[in-house]
Amino acid sequence: MRFYLILIILSLLTLSSVEAQKYPFRTYSIENGLSESVVNDIIQDEKGFIWVATGYGLNRFNGYEFESFYRDNGLNDNKVYALMQDVDNRIWIGTGFGLNYLEGDSIYYHEKFSPLDKALINDLFQDSEGNIWVATDGSGAWKIDQDFNLVHYTTVNGLVGNRVRDIVEDRNGVIWFGTRSGLSALENDTFRSYTDKDGLPESRIRDLLYLDSDRLLIATRNGIAIFDGEKFENLHTDHGLVNNRVMTLELDDKGIMWIGTEEGLSAYDGENFRNFTIQNGLANNLIYDVFHDENGNIWIGTYGGGINLYLGDYFENYTGEDGLTNNLITSVQETENGNKYIATFGGGLMLYNGNNFDAIGQSEGLNDNRIFTLSKFDDGNIWAGTQSGIGQVRGKRVISLSESDFPYRKVRGIYESSNGDIWYSTYGDGAIRYDGKEYRQFTDADGLPSNTIMEAAEDKEGNIWFATYGGASKFNGESFENFSIQDGIPNNGVIHLMVAQDGAIWFSTFGGVARYKNGEIENITEKNGLPDPVSYFIHQSEDGLFWIGTKNGVVRLDYEKFKNGDSRNLEGIRVIQREEGLVGNELNSGAVFEDSDGKLWFGSVDGLSVFYPDRFIENDVEPDIYITAIRSSGREYNLNDLLRFSHNRSFIEVDYVGLDYKAPQQITYEYRIKGIDPDWQTTKNRNAKYPSLPAGDYRFEVRARTANGLWSPYRASIDFTVTPPFWLRWWFIGLNLGLIGGLIYLFYNYWRISKMVDIERMRVRIASDLHDDVGASLTEIALQSDFLQATNMDEEYKKSLNQIGKQSRYIVNALDDIVWSIDARNDTLGDFTDRMQDYINTVLESKNMMVKYDFDDLNMNNRLPVDLKENLYLIFKEAANNIAKYSNGDQVDIQLKTESGDFEMIIRDNGRVTDGIKKTGQGLRNMEMRANRIGANIEIKNSEGFTIVVKGNINAKN
Repeated sequence: MRFYLILIILSLLTLSSVEAQKYPFRTYSIENGLSESVVNDIIQDEKGFIWVATGYGLNRFNGYEFESFYRDNGLNDNKVYALMQDVDNRIWIGTGFGLNYLEGDSIYYHEKFSPLDKALINDLFQDSEGNIWVATDGSGAWKIDQDFNLVHYTTVNGLVGNRVRDIVEDRNGVIWFGTRSGLSALENDTFRSYTDKDGLPESRIRDLLYLDSDRLLIATRNGIAIFDGEKFENLHTDHGLVNNRVMTLELDDKGIMWIGTEEGLSAYDGENFRNFTIQNGLANNLIYDVFHDENGNIWIGTYGGGINLYLGDYFENYTGEDGLTNNLITSVQETENGNKYIATFGGGLMLYNGNNFDAIGQSEGLNDNRIFTLSKFDDGNIWAGTQSGIGQVRGKRVISLSESDFPYRKVRGIYESSNGDIWYSTYGDGAIRYDGKEYRQFTDADGLPSNTIMEAAEDKEGNIWFATYGGASKFNGESFENFSIQDGIPNNGVIHLMVAQDGAIWFSTFGGVARYKNGEIENITEKNGLPDPVSYFIHQSEDGLFWIGTKNGVVRLDYEKFKNGDSRNLEGIRVIQREEGLVGNELNSGAVFEDSDGKLWFGSVDGLSVFYPDRFIENDVEPDIYITAIRSSGREYNLNDLLRFSHNRSFIEVDYVGLDYKAPQQITYEYRIKGIDPDWQTTKNRNAKYPSLPAGDYRFEVRARTANGLWSPYRASIDFTVTPPFWLRWWFIGLNLGLIGGLIYLFYNYWRISKMVDIERMRVRIASDLHDDVGASLTEIALQSDFLQATNMDEEYKKSLNQIGKQSRYIVNALDDIVWSIDARNDTLGDFTDRMQDYINTVLESKNMMVKYDFDDLNMNNRLPVDLKENLYLIFKEAANNIAKYSNGDQVDIQLKTESGDFEMIIRDNGRVTDGIKKTGQGLRNMEMRANRIGANIEIKNSEGFTIVVKGNINAKN
């Protein structure tokens, strides 16, 4: 009995080992921002965002973070069970208490949905006519038309059961209902139903899906039924299904059927099942939903494990949980029968036969469990280099050489050259050559750049190359030629080297990789697209591609594309990291191996990854790009608003996201603001910052590039304005210019008035001086001439003195006019008219003529310019003299008026004179000359009396 129990246990352990490999499942749960770990439904909207219905809230996912919606955001209930996007891009949300829909970024509820308020909604579906179908848990099914009118279907109408789990439509427009009591079809308002009595494996149905146009897949609690309209074909565990309690069904773009059960996930290609459980990387075995997105990714919603994202079957991963003795994998080799030896640093050696790991340690003859390398010789023997020497691996045993047989420790590499020599690379003891007879040691004393040797390889000319911690070294059999940073390699710490198919020598170093051929060295570093400068190995696979192990993932290098491509687009460089299924991002020195089937084995510090290059299918969907937020000095603004930021809030931040769920961390972004950025700025960050932007109008643009080089089909952009401070705005500048202009005008006016006052004062002083000094002196001369004439003197002298007296008096009279003109106290119109009247009274006193004045419309306080006052008065005076001398009339009319800056002076008499008397003479020419001086027009008329009309502008300049 004990024997049989042991056999059963061993069988279970063997089965566990067979299923133990880990596939590239990525998990998103509460720790990643998901609002709840019970995932009921998953969809993708037209923009590419993933929407997740959970037991507590609705989530939107962009590949990096989750945005959650709850009752506070408008949901009827926080328990969300079903999601569906309609043809108008509204997302319908089925909750534990009724129905909502999301349009834009807002969640809505319609009063017509009130009959559903107490219903738990299991599923939502839109038919070909645009109607929305609602499956409820206990309230039957509801149809909602485009006007939100509801029609109710229950068992009363012929539905097989009121607990409806799923609804679909066939190509003929028939609506099918999967219920907890069987299957129903609605055609022409008539139901027909099927249960286990009709061939269903179980009446409790959980999901429906059309396999093709004619066959309906039915998920039941007892496997899957395929219904062709007449009969049911059943699939269950006997056919390979992981579990009969099927929860959900999905078809991918390759026709693979994905089946979520209560005990794991199955993938069915029509012939075979491939099963996945928590042992293969699932977060939970209870699968509630499976969804296939537009990029080919498979999303798995679990009960309690959140979301699993299955990226493909191109990786199988192994860790200590799967049977490895240690996760620090250093080397892999293949035996003649296809088994693999796997070396670890600290866990010894393992033999893997495809199902089980058999540990080989010191008890099996290994001299040290810390293994650096495995090497296979031409005779098929495999040798191990360890921390404590070397040993030959034979089956599950190791024959280790003693220290006396092989005195060198810390063997990092073992290489067999074409002539049969064995080269041992050691850590500290240089390079050791064994020619079959004896060992010869080469150190820095012989020309090596360092005694720490990591690897050796032979080129096509028979030279032996060494990777050392002092650079690379070439040995031609007699001497060493060394290559270091000074010669162009990126770092002296060379970790690994290999000879490529074209004969080029490749070095992987702590600063990147280098290619040496024909005396030229070409470097590939972080600037060229490596995710990290530390490069632990480089390997060229049979297809010619290069594989570089770094501290941040494995790089696939297509050198021809890289050499001929656009360096900005990183042509030919493809990084594969943990997020795409690699067991760990930090690889190990030299830990790469290509087996006889073309699979690549990568050793890391976190375990072992087996990579299937032929299964690795690149995403061929261009990434959508969206701007998700804009902030000004830390405050977030609505993207749909008119964005205007003040000058003191000009620290602008913009968030954006490119949608690529397969490798979101490897998306490269390019952004710019024209006029600010000299060119596109390249980054992997999803945030751009612009501190202290100057005032102006801006447009921010961003685009995204996936890991395999696909650019987003458009640029996302957003416009905003940074307003200037008030002291730089047009109204403030205008106000200041006006104020400055006003001040200048005030200062100028003050200066002008001051000058005018000074001039007026000077005019008054000159007038006073002329009147008091010159006038008095001339009067004194006239009086003295009169006095002398009264004495006895010669008549000739008396005539001269008389002439002097007359001339003095004439000058006094003329001076009186000049003094009056100069004197600033006489500048008003009142002064001018008074002077006119005084003169008329003087010259016409003896003529006994009546004088009529018309000054009624004048503002007597208005001032006249000096030159106008002087010349206009002299014109008037000349006219008055002309009337006094020649007129034979008895009336004189004098009129002076001003209007809008213009003046008009009219002097007229009613006398009759001989033709020509008044039109000639010096006086008339003088009047015309003075009119020209003040820019006035003068008109002299001699018909019906003598008339002079003078018109001009008060402020006219000659």
